[in-house]
Amino acid sequence: MKKAIILLVVVLLLAGCAVGPDYKRPAVDVPQNWRFEDKEAKNVANTAWWQQFDDPVLNDLIQIALQENKDVKIAAARIGQFVGRYVTTRAAFFPQVGASASGGMQRATENGFVPLSSGVKNPNDVWGFF
Repeated sequence: MKKAIILLVVVLLLAGCAVGPDYKRPAVDVPQNWRFEDKEAKNVANTAWWQQFDDPVLNDLIQIALQENKDVKIAAARIGQFVGRYVTTRAAFFPQVGASASGGMQRATENGFVPLSSGVKNPNDVWGFF
């Protein structure tokens, strides 16, 4: 029973991909030459590319978009601000490395480490990092 169901599913999937015998490829209007000379290519790259479609509606929409989107820099700055906050907020979830150091001074006498007043010069000063 399982094999019959699997076979039926495979046959239906393959039948969905089949094209009938009367299929005719639609005609597509394609220019004969798609290659450009260097000067022509530079001219195409430096122009408003949407004007090549000769669509006045598209031209109007792009003109309106260029005029009305004066805050694109603000939006880009907000995205950068969000990314900065996001990275800072997530930093606590990752391993962190830290280091610290401290230093101090003790004066040594013949009897050991005994605090002396700061005015007394002791030649046996010991410096250490603790």
